[in-house]
Amino acid sequence: MLQNLTWCATDNLARSQFQVFSQIGEEMRLSEDDRRRVLLLSEREWADWSDFLQDGPLPAQPQLPVMLQRLGNASHRLAVIAEQQGMRS
Repeated sequence: MLQNLTWCATDNLARSQFQVFSQIGEEMRLSEDDRRRVLLLSEREWADWSDFLQDGPLPAQPQLPVMLQRLGNASHRLAVIAEQQGMRS
């Protein structure tokens, strides 16, 4: 049971980080293809992670720690750019 709770918490963390990244990308009017490239994802990986965001299964690639690092780095960079351009308050 504890393992199931850990997986659920991990999935929720990954989904929330992907959602933050997606919201910033939308605010900046980045295309899905640009957002995919920022995360260094293939088209298949992007589709898998997009499905995950809609309550699909956790994708195998890139592995979760790698994806969380990419999401954090990309979200931070985009937020800084948006702030510099006066897009975020």
